[in-house]
Amino acid sequence: MLGKNLFLYQLGVGTPTDMIGTIHADTIGLSAICMVGILGVGSLVASSMKVDGPGGKMQAIVESIYLFVDDLAHGQIGAHYKPFFPLIAAIFIFVLTGNFLGVGPYKLFEEIIPGWPKLNAETGPHAEAFEIASPTTDFNVTLGLALVALIVYLGSGFWKHGGHYAKTLFLTPMAPIEVMDMVVRPSTLALRLMVVITADELMRGAFLLMCPILVPTAIMGFELFIGVIQAFVFALLTSIYIGLTVAEHH
Repeated sequence: MLGKNLFLYQLGVGTPTDMIGTIHADTIGLSAICMVGILGVGSLVASSMKVDGPGGKMQAIVESIYLFVDDLAHGQIGAHYKPFFPLIAAIFIFVLTGNFLGVGPYKLFEEIIPGWPKLNAETGPHAEAFEIASPTTDFNVTLGLALVALIVYLGSGFWKHGGHYAKTLFLTPMAPIEVMDMVVRPSTLALRLMVVITADELMRGAFLLMCPILVPTAIMGFELFIGVIQAFVFALLTSIYIGLTVAEHH
């Protein structure tokens, strides 16, 4: 499985069949697919949106996501949430799309679709079927998102409190704890998302091997639910961190 194979390789198991040299080609490609898909859907919806009267189903979905993220950001950050809303929305939508991209019976396609591509050059019973995994199973993606959240988290402190924020970070008795916090928060954000989504995909792969017809359908439904929860948690914690920084250090 793309992504899963890389995760296992990083733990010392298997081979990095989804890498080109030291480049995680699958992660780059799948992340690009997510971004192009989000922009494409957004463009289509924007061109058909109606101001007066009810819009279509897609407009209703987009408006629901907008209101959900708006309430989330406003509730955690407060009155100054608007500058940070695009980031929170982008994180939520990208993580949600990435999580959903990995949910599918891709391994089963080898059984029902003639000529389904192989992941590597091997042939015979040991050849591994091409299978898509969520880009959020790659620590590089989750850490990148977490570092963006950290940069905005720190930037919001300077934006709100100026030089006093730097003094609080580095020139007070609490400075070591603040510095440690800057390491712990993005690390926990990145690891939580990667581990949970990877565990879901490994669980689905196991059930597909044991019972490839009915049980995996329920597992995939559970994966979609977990994908929504993890996107919400990532956006929620980012909003909380920004809200704490904007509110603290008066």
